[in-house]
Amino acid sequence: MEDIRRCGQYNFVKHVLFFLLLLFAFSPVKSQTNDSLQVSLLTVAPHSMAVWTIFGHTALRISDPVRKIDAVLNWGTFDASKPNFIFRFIEGKTDYFLSAPSFQSFIPEYIYYKVSMTEQILNIPDSVKQDLLNSLQTNLLPENIEYLYSFVFDNCTTRPRDIIERFCGGSLIYPKQTQPVTFRQLFHQYTKPYPWTEFGIDCIIGSGADSLISYRNELFLPEKLMDALNHSVVKHPDGSVQPIVLASNPILQSPEVQSGKIAFWKRPLAIGMVVFVLYLIMVIVGYLKKYRFRLPFALLFFVAGAGGCIVAMLSFFSLHPCVQANWNILWLHPLHFIAVVGFFFRQSYRWIRWYHAANFVLLSSFLMGWHWIPQELNIAFVPFILCLWLVSGLQSVVLKRKRI
Repeated sequence: MEDIRRCGQYNFVKHVLFFLLLLFAFSPVKSQTNDSLQVSLLTVAPHSMAVWTIFGHTALRISDPVRKIDAVLNWGTFDASKPNFIFRFIEGKTDYFLSAPSFQSFIPEYIYYKVSMTEQILNIPDSVKQDLLNSLQTNLLPENIEYLYSFVFDNCTTRPRDIIERFCGGSLIYPKQTQPVTFRQLFHQYTKPYPWTEFGIDCIIGSGADSLISYRNELFLPEKLMDALNHSVVKHPDGSVQPIVLASNPILQSPEVQSGKIAFWKRPLAIGMVVFVLYLIMVIVGYLKKYRFRLPFALLFFVAGAGGCIVAMLSFFSLHPCVQANWNILWLHPLHFIAVVGFFFRQSYRWIRWYHAANFVLLSSFLMGWHWIPQELNIAFVPFILCLWLVSGLQSVVLKRKRI
């Protein structure tokens, strides 16, 4: 969920030394018992340090004073310096990896940014602790640390969740789901303070994000998993039932900050309305005065075409979940580059006019069918769609009369 320790910023020598220490510490020793071993879940609160940090972060803490280890198993690490990182991330082919810093080296950055962190001490039976350590030791092997990241199905939170379910000593029973939700609704709970981030996410995720999901699938979010475990129990083979969380303690606490409301004029809808009014004026002037406004019209379709390339790439080629079947492709698509070219070629009015006529009809149908489209659409899209609709309508009329 969160890259707090990117590979380029990670001290490689310390990582290798601590990695070897963990391999030795995790190795079974007959004279030792696992009574002193403590397994806990660390949950970092959402914060605005980066786009991916607004959802929070999760890691496992393994501490044992007998073995003299205090390690954090962090599945949220990636190497942004790898070749073609951005392109591979869009494709959904990003490799995250498991890092194992010491607890003392894990928390300084959160202290610096004044981010809250909560530790939940887990009720892991002594009988399975060695199996847990063996599993972690295997995962820490160089050939096993990398995994294909998936934002909602395989991330830094789902990995600890799966380990807890596997080594809880019985069946982990979560509380009942009170109200079914969709992935998009969960995203919106965290993007509400960041309207432009919400706007961008709503552009790139498709109708697959609007299906109701199970309670367990909600637990890809750190705070959701933390809350779920606080109300979960383990049913053991002998029929006994125990809470999975023994204690919950704040490790770091951020100062209470009241989040102010985002001014309306800073929101995408307000900016879109201003842009719409500007383009409406240009369209009216262009129609009455026969002025073409080539640059601003070309810029509008260039931005829409560039955004359309991202939407098309994600929708048709990406492995990311929830980005397929994206109805935004009807107004954000690469074919808008045809219009960009057309604004600068005088003798191309015939085929450009047909493009604008088709785009005008398509956008009209999209707007009229807004409430019937099987995807939750952001209302802030409307003024930007109307800008494209206005310009395509103008070009359809003007080019038909050969006013070029």
